[in-house]
Parts: sequence; C-alpha cells; structure tokens
Amino acid sequence: MDQNHSTSSILTESGTNELEIIEFHLEKQLPEGGTKRCYYGINVAKVREVIRVPETTDYPNAQPHMIGVFSSREILTPLVDLAGWLEIPKANGIQSKYVIVTDFNRMTNGFLIDNVSRIHRISWNDVESPSQFLEAGEQDCVVAVVRKEGRLIMILDFEKIIADINPELSMEKYDVTVDRSVNLNQKMVSKRNAKTVMVVDDSAFIRSLIQDTLSSAGYNIIACKDGGEAYEKLMNIKGSADAEGVPVSELINAVVTDVEMPRMDGMHLVKRLRDMEVFRDTPIVMFSSLMSDDNRHKAMSLGANDTITKPEIGRMVSMMDKYIFDLDD
Repeated sequence: MDQNHSTSSILTESGTNELEIIEFHLEKQLPEGGTKRCYYGINVAKVREVIRVPETTDYPNAQPHMIGVFSSREILTPLVDLAGWLEIPKANGIQSKYVIVTDFNRMTNGFLIDNVSRIHRISWNDVESPSQFLEAGEQDCVVAVVRKEGRLIMILDFEKIIADINPELSMEKYDVTVDRSVNLNQKMVSKRNAKTVMVVDDSAFIRSLIQDTLSSAGYNIIACKDGGEAYEKLMNIKGSADAEGVPVSELINAVVTDVEMPRMDGMHLVKRLRDMEVFRDTPIVMFSSLMSDDNRHKAMSLGANDTITKPEIGRMVSMMDKYIFDLDD
C-alpha cells in the first residue's frame, strides 16, 4: 500500500451495508525477546492519509502517550503512541514506523503504528460485536471484530482514545442539567417521561454519553450496541404494538443512531425502517463522527430527519424535542 495513500476518493454507497477498513499492525515485544504481530483496523472514512513518521515537536505538559505534534497539511496534529495507549510492550525506535492520520469529529490526529497491510471491502454483516470475545464495558477500546484469513482484526474505538488523550475536547464535559438552552422545567420533563428514544451506537463510551444526556432531560432510553440489535428490538416493538392494537408511537418515539456499526450500519438501518409503513414517520436522527456534507446528504436521502456530528451532543435534547413534540430547535 502506498505510504501516502489518500482515502478521499473512497466512498461507500448509501444503505449498502458495506464499508472499507484499513488493516494495520502493531508488533508486541514478548518477554523472551521475540515479537508477536497484533492486527487492528480502522474505517477508511476516518483516515486522511498514511505517512512515514514525520518530524515532531515536543509539546509542554502533554498527555501520556502523546509523542509530540507535527504539521499535517498546515494543521497542528498530535502524534499518539497507539501501542503505549493500548499497553502493548514494544521495541524502541520509531523511525521505521508509519502514522495513520485521522480526520473525524472535526479533529485531526496521528496514530503511530508499525505497518499498514491493505484495505478490505467488507459487509457490516461480517463485522462482529466484540461482546462474544470480551466482557463489554465502558473501558472497552474495541468496538468490532473482523475475521480475515484465519486472523482476528480488532476495530478500535478511536473516539474513546481521542477523548482519553484530549479530555478538554471530550463530549464528557457536556452536562445537560446546566445547559440553559434546554427546557428542564417540571412540565417539560414530565412530557419527556412519557416518551422513549432508542439509542444505537457500538461504542459503550458514546452510547452512555447519549443515554445520560437524554435521560437527564427526562426521556426513557432503549440502548442497542449495533444496527442488528436495534432492528431486532424494533421488530419486537412492532409485534407488541400489533398485538395490543396500538400505533408503534405508543411504544417508541424516536431513534438516534450511529453510522458505522457491526452487523448492520446506521444507513442500512434507516433504509430498512423507511421501507416499512409502520416506521415511516418515526423520527430518526443520525449521530456520527463522520457526518460530512456527503454523508448528511446520504442520510437525508434515505429518510433520516436530521444529523448531528458527535461533538454537538449539546443539540441532542432540543433536537429530540423538535421532532417528538414539534418544538423549534
């Protein structure tokens, strides 16, 4: 693979439930002196380029595992020691290594890796949730697992890594209870208490942030770890509504979904729901680190009501109010 490979020309079609991942490696130093290759992956859509290790400048009072900063296309970019953050013992020396430069959540970051292998085009159906391999928790840094040629490729939660290294930029700083733009009077909170929102995200870290924000404002939450689980739960809700002879809006009032997830991605989930009469009018908001103008256009053309980029979690409650109660955002 070209060490300066640009990914801007790689796009996946709307609602096809496919993605492209870049497979990369970290070499783990073993106690007896040998090395073991560890396989990881990242969605191509998050990658600006892969480069040789650039010249870096030390940054005062830097977070642990931040090697320094460098200039990437005139943008000051932190270089993160990925193996160090993952607590993988490694050999010294970085000159033979590479850097994956990412561009999402309106931030540019560099991650030090040992090598890049190739790009795989795969179906989200073939992307497995890590919960069967690991006990999922908020500290999990793996959001999905891909099996390729007898090896397991771990898809890392780069949002969590960046939030850990740049706590000042983290969405964890947002507190809906002190946001004066959100109506938290008892009457409005009681109205929200009667409404249920489904939150779909493969990152336990992001999922809990959205859940806490909406539930603090009064909403009931059904949480799902991927599009497949969300679709199954929505089909069960549809079955319950049919059995009780009530509209589905009596049981579910809105869906907030990520875009990239194992088993079924958010775009495909929206497409499946909008193809069904019963969910045609259910408010759906897509909440993603990859909400470019192109992705927003795709989401809206598939039937999403609106989109939010992940740093904008402060807009979440007012957006739910807008679509559930017809209130102005």
